[in-house]
Amino acid sequence: MKLRELKIKKDKRGALGLDVVKEVMLTFLVLAVIAVAIVLALVSLRDSNIFTDGTSEYNQTSQLIGNVTDATTGFFSNTGTIFAILVVVVIILAISIIIGVVSRFGGGKNVSGL
Repeated sequence: MKLRELKIKKDKRGALGLDVVKEVMLTFLVLAVIAVAIVLALVSLRDSNIFTDGTSEYNQTSQLIGNVTDATTGFFSNTGTIFAILVVVVIILAISIIIGVVSRFGGGKNVSGL
């Protein structure tokens, strides 16, 4: 029974790294939700008038919100470069997957018998 379970667990030819992709996408999703929650919390703190104008707490909260919004603007102004790098990485990954699949199935025995 254990040998059969080991064979089932080892045979992941069709996966091609989908587990890793799922984990990475889930991690990005969690980070995005945390970032949005933090920004919303900071904005609600600033707008709730807990801190009076001119105090260091109010200024620091406003500066932090300004830095976050400036960072997102800077990020989206560089998306062309980011997507170009991402396309190159995806092409290299696709080529390496194709080479791995072909080498896995190409190393078989000679069928013609010669």
